[in-house]
Amino acid sequence: MEHNSGHSRADRVDQIDLNILATLYNQARISKVHMSAEVGISASRCHERMQRLEKSGIIRGYHADIDIARLASSLQFLTWIKLLNDSGSRARLFEKAILKTPEVISCQSVLGHIDYVIIVAAKSIERYQQIIADLRAHSGDDFDFVTYPISKAIKSPGQGDLRQLLERLER
Repeated sequence: MEHNSGHSRADRVDQIDLNILATLYNQARISKVHMSAEVGISASRCHERMQRLEKSGIIRGYHADIDIARLASSLQFLTWIKLLNDSGSRARLFEKAILKTPEVISCQSVLGHIDYVIIVAAKSIERYQQIIADLRAHSGDDFDFVTYPISKAIKSPGQGDLRQLLERLER
């Protein structure tokens, strides 16, 4: 696997690391004993490698793919956010407000004509509107947004083959 020269030695991923990551990508609940058998190294060595991958930020966490809409009988809204004043301090204020809002279940900063894409979970359209109003109040009331109610989740992170994804990214 090729790496940018800006990556440190700790960020380099070898075939054993890739095997660990590919297994975790689809089976985050796998035990360290089963993981070590899957990748062909001792449990202690496997654990050390996982800790290194965590420390380097390649492994950001371990998550269950939970259907929040089904669990809480709620709606989800994909929302495009455009900051009207895109100074660094305004962006930091907005991001701080996002991090303090539990109903915002996903947020990505993006390039282009918008600044963020968020996913908001809410019991109703009215509650969604209140969440957006609260975000505006806590972030300087300085953004426009476009809302798309999500009708069905088709694919979530972890639903796929990590090796195949990486191969295609390297083409």
